[in-house]
Amino acid sequence: MRFLITGFAPFGASQTNPSYEAARLMPDTLGRHEIFRQQIPVEYGRCTEVLIDAIEKYRPDCVLCLGQAAGREMISLENTAVNVRASAMPDNAGVIFENGIIEECAPESLAPNLPLKEMLGALREIGLPAKISYSAGTYVCNDLFYSLLRYIGKERPRLLGGFIHIPAADTQAADFPAGTPTMPISEVVRALGVMIAVIGEMYKGTDTIDSIL
Repeated sequence: MRFLITGFAPFGASQTNPSYEAARLMPDTLGRHEIFRQQIPVEYGRCTEVLIDAIEKYRPDCVLCLGQAAGREMISLENTAVNVRASAMPDNAGVIFENGIIEECAPESLAPNLPLKEMLGALREIGLPAKISYSAGTYVCNDLFYSLLRYIGKERPRLLGGFIHIPAADTQAADFPAGTPTMPISEVVRALGVMIAVIGEMYKGTDTIDSIL
C-alpha cells in the first residue's frame, strides 16, 4: 500500500512541530508499504489545497494526517470531524474564525474510515499511551480532517484517511507551561509504524486508488 503521512508547519511560539517531524523521520518504505510525506501549512483553507495536491501527486491508498495537541498525554485517534471553524487563536496567516463553518450545505460531522479500534489495540499492546478521541477541536487540525473526509466522500471513496493528534514533543518543553505532557518523537514514529502495519494487514489485497482512476 501507499501511505501519505502529513504533519503541520510550526505555529504559535514553537519553532518546530512534532507532527511533521515524525512524518519526516518515517522511512521511504516500511515492509511492502511505500511512505510519502507532506508538510501542511497552519492556514484555514490553504491546508486543504496542499493536502489535495499531495494526494493527486502521490496517489496514496491511505492518508494519515498528524497534528499536535499540546496538553494531551496520549496519542489521540480522532473519531469525529465537525463542520466548524472557531478559535481565538489566529492561523499562521493571521485569520481568526469565531463562529464559522468549513463548507456550506455539508454534514455537521463526519467519521473516518480507518480501523480505529484495531489501531488502538495494537498501540496499547506495545505499551504506547493511546485513546480514541471524539473531539479534534475547531482549529486548523479539524479543518484539515473534515476537508479530507469530504474529499474522500466526493472524489475518492476507496481512499482511507483520518487524523491523529499527538502530544507536544519532549524537545518543546520550553515552549509550554511546566508540567505539559510530552512524548518523544521517536515514540510517535514507532506508533506510525504500528498503525501502518495494522491498516496494511486489514486491507491487504483490496483495490488501490490507482486501480480505480
